[in-house]
Amino acid sequence: MERGASTIDILFAGSKPEELTELRRYTAGGSFPYNIVSAASLNDAERLISEQHIDIIITDLDFANGAFADWLFLWPRPFILFADYENTARIDEIIKDEACSFLIRDREFKHIHVLPVMIRKVLNDKERIEMANRHLQISERRYMDLVQALPDIVFILDEEGCFVFINDSVETLGYKPASLIGKHFSVLLEPEDIPRVSRKTVLERFEGKITGAQNAPKLFDERRTGERMTRNLEVRLRRNQADTTSREKAPMDGSIIAYGELSSVGFPPSKEDALSGYGTAGIIRDITERKEAERKVLKSLAEKEILLKEIHHRVKNNLQVISSLLNLRSAYIKDSNDLMHFTDCQTQIQSMAMVHEQMYRTNNLGSVEMREYIGRLCERLLEVFDVSPFQVRVVIESDDIDLDIDTGTPIALLLNELISNSLKYAFPNGRKGKLHVKFKKHKNNESYILSVADDGIGLPADFD
Repeated sequence: MERGASTIDILFAGSKPEELTELRRYTAGGSFPYNIVSAASLNDAERLISEQHIDIIITDLDFANGAFADWLFLWPRPFILFADYENTARIDEIIKDEACSFLIRDREFKHIHVLPVMIRKVLNDKERIEMANRHLQISERRYMDLVQALPDIVFILDEEGCFVFINDSVETLGYKPASLIGKHFSVLLEPEDIPRVSRKTVLERFEGKITGAQNAPKLFDERRTGERMTRNLEVRLRRNQADTTSREKAPMDGSIIAYGELSSVGFPPSKEDALSGYGTAGIIRDITERKEAERKVLKSLAEKEILLKEIHHRVKNNLQVISSLLNLRSAYIKDSNDLMHFTDCQTQIQSMAMVHEQMYRTNNLGSVEMREYIGRLCERLLEVFDVSPFQVRVVIESDDIDLDIDTGTPIALLLNELISNSLKYAFPNGRKGKLHVKFKKHKNNESYILSVADDGIGLPADFD
């Protein structure tokens, strides 16, 4: 961008007066809008920079025995350096800013004649940098306004795990952001949570192990990027004990999303990141309400589990009482057919009682594990009908099938009827044999196959 026609104030601090004379002569006549002031010494140059408006400095490597060139960075002014060809290494040490430049001296003062072009270039570069910086400052201010407006806690840690930035949302814990700068992140955590989220303690346990992205440890002071970055790490945040309003509240549950600006092996991915000194940037989200809701749900589920267990226990006991009453009454029955009907009714009740008993004894209160149930039912019926396992060998072939009580109860009654019939009729007079019970999932996974078979005397020829 071209500068306007306003006067350019130049400080000339050179070791060769003839260059100043040639500059004044060449720019005389009003064609160049320059106001040139000269310095005879280092103190004189410092005074002029402090007291007057200076747009650009022109100097060389010999003025004030080189001290002025060494300390040019102290004054935020663009400069042009006069030098000789043998000074290129020294020039490279001094010129670090694109808004500064140099000219190689010429015996016929041709470098003075191109100086106006170089002045215009340097000042335009300075103006462009200042404009870019203003835009950057506006962007940073907008970014900071956005970060401060977030309800989540946003933080940045250095390589040692100490805060270098934290937004105003940390005030919900009773802390002022400025009071945490330079302090270790552990001041925000409940002491019990620190060992499981800190690099210092966690990574020792993983030394020499290959974890992969899925099993990589979750850390508060994360220093990795990509798939291994920490996500949704839950910690308990400690409220400020010095703040009376915050001290009385319970710890806040926080979910951490942290990512590192350094690679996992500790080498910075870029020179700029290394200079920044940042090790971790992250976000803490308040999940206290969600955790409290989860605790309430778990408590409610535990209470309902106890209630369901009690219901199953009472149903089982009531059915056992009915079975016992039938057993008592059977002692007064003389007719063998009536006694058999009593026994059938009793085994049916006991088979239903066993369904509730199994639900009560196991942690799965909503379903019956059929393989275990069939085994226990067969043992019980062998005992009821006074059949020895050595006489009738029971073979059970069942998939891992869990049935709810609405389906399990009728299946239990079917099994009871079929197994009872086999034990009552298939093996008369101590006949030995095998009883085969099969319960399988159908290949469509939507139905089941139940079969009870024996190798006893078989069905009568006139069986309908």
